[in-house]
Amino acid sequence: MATPARPRSSASAASFPRAKRIRKRADFVRIQNGGHRVTTRHLLILVAAPVAAPPRGGAPRCAEQGAEGGGAAAPPGSSRLGLVASRKVGGAVARNRAKRLLREAFRRFPELFPDRVDIVVILRTGAGSLGLEDVLAELRSVVPVLRRRARDAIAAAPPIAAARASRARGPGERDAGDPAAPARSR
Repeated sequence: MATPARPRSSASAASFPRAKRIRKRADFVRIQNGGHRVTTRHLLILVAAPVAAPPRGGAPRCAEQGAEGGGAAAPPGSSRLGLVASRKVGGAVARNRAKRLLREAFRRFPELFPDRVDIVVILRTGAGSLGLEDVLAELRSVVPVLRRRARDAIAAAPPIAAARASRARGPGERDAGDPAAPARSR
């Protein structure tokens, strides 16, 4: 006789939704090349301002669009997290456990992470042997630096509205406040 399947725990309470994940390689590369760095003994944390890039359909994605808008943008004011763990961290079990602990810290302790930024955490050697309390202690030790780097990243980023407007205009179109641009003939 087959045993009945156990009901899963509340998925919404323990989930890590797609809107809060960094999933595309281009995003990882952008953050790793231009992100502001914060280091601890076992973690390298990179912080960068989010970019509202168009999805595959080609239309610009608004930060206000949630899952209902069709885009994968995070809700306004929230951060996204990406994790990188090489074999230096340990075997597959150790790497997955370390990444699971960081996701848990990101989900359960949002006050440790700044708002409105993209965060990539690169796990270093020895991170596979950490427990949740060790991860939280490392994160708590760099919270002020992390917030300062996030402010710097947001201040250094080009305004999203200006970038979105320039993508929306065609090559021959001009903005009302840009008299030097050639007018488009109709």
